[in-house]
Amino acid sequence: MKFTFSSFLGFFISLLVLLTGSADTVGVVKLTENLPSWLQIPFLDFASFFVVIGGMLCGLFVMYPAWTVFKAIGAVKSMFSHYDGKLEILEKEIENILKYKEEFVADKNGFIERVSRSNPDKLTKYLFELVSTNYTTHEVREIGEVYIDKRSTEEVKKADVLDMMAITSPAFGMFGTVLGLIVMLQNLDDPSAIGPGLSLALLTTLYGTAFANLLFAPLAKKIRFNSVLNSAREQLVLEGILMVKDGRSALMIKDQLYSLIGKGSSGDDKK
Repeated sequence: MKFTFSSFLGFFISLLVLLTGSADTVGVVKLTENLPSWLQIPFLDFASFFVVIGGMLCGLFVMYPAWTVFKAIGAVKSMFSHYDGKLEILEKEIENILKYKEEFVADKNGFIERVSRSNPDKLTKYLFELVSTNYTTHEVREIGEVYIDKRSTEEVKKADVLDMMAITSPAFGMFGTVLGLIVMLQNLDDPSAIGPGLSLALLTTLYGTAFANLLFAPLAKKIRFNSVLNSAREQLVLEGILMVKDGRSALMIKDQLYSLIGKGSSGDDKK
């Protein structure tokens, strides 16, 4: 193990965010006073937001390398994107493999260059590059499966981080609740201090619960689900390209690949 500055920097910045939210609540700083009217929205409280997000990120930068945390946060942009695992997509992959077979048999040397220019997915390009070398079919299979497993592992890592976000955000919601109650109890003789304390106590719990159940947990489930669908597609591509390498007939490739998706080569379900 070695010290990583990026993780330390991420932890330090997140800690500052947490402390800023806490300090604003207890009155040490007044960063959220006099906000413009367009930011004065019901249930929007920056101090509560800072406490939940800052605390959550502090924990993540301790548990995971910084680049893993950033990748997981970047996955939020795919919140409304879905991997299409319909049979039609897999059938299209089979058609592509059959087309590649014809081109590969006709001109092996120029085929790799054409594949690179046509920009298929990374796995297809990589596998055909392996096929064009002196690797045996068994060796290409092993390398291809390692590639697929590596991609899947990266997706699982992002899902694990998001799962931890779903656990820690309600925890820091409770942290904010306790902090807000302390502020409120310490200032019972000052009615003006009760409002901010009660606001933090309730809103941090609201934010933590909402982030966990509306964003982080569902997104982690989605990433795992999409990864399973994509792995099935990649395994289909791997099997097809290996059969192209072995010089199998187009009919055999078509029949075998259709059997992998539970359909006959005609596209009808097998009885």
